[in-house]
Amino acid sequence: MNDFDTRPPAAVAEADAEPAESDIAALADRVLETVPRIMRRIRGRMRSHGRDGITVPQLRVLLYVRRHPGTALSPVADHVGVTKAAASTLVDRLVRAGYLDRTDDPAERRRIQLRLTAAGAERVGLAHLDVRSWLASELAALPPRQRAHLGPALDALVRLDARADAVPAHAAAGTHADRGTAS
Repeated sequence: MNDFDTRPPAAVAEADAEPAESDIAALADRVLETVPRIMRRIRGRMRSHGRDGITVPQLRVLLYVRRHPGTALSPVADHVGVTKAAASTLVDRLVRAGYLDRTDDPAERRRIQLRLTAAGAERVGLAHLDVRSWLASELAALPPRQRAHLGPALDALVRLDARADAVPAHAAAGTHADRGTAS
């Protein structure tokens, strides 16, 4: 307990105690239920920018390329959650629409590099601003105390995601590299 904590010592001890396994399982269930619902709402808002043929997966590709200029196809496929062949189709359509430039990587000719065109940057910028503005107004409707808890909770989810990215593929698939068996 610190000088600014107004909770009784028993409440502090309870809050700092290791959660029971059932509490962790319930928290996992809440994440599994909540994150997809929120993402559905975000995708629905993004869909409103697809009237002229841009799909939500294409917008996700554009957003990813904006954050990672010069990226290759494999990271795009991983980000969108599709095969490399499906990502290639998405990219082809975006190139034909004038939203992406695709060039050969000078260091490795079999690899491509993707960059937004001016039209792609404008398109993704408008969609992002609209979705962010909508989400900000939704968040503004929450009580300040609830908003204050969101940042640390999201930071924890980001750390979990980063940890998952650091796990070798064989470990993520449930195999043990040393034994070659499933867990």
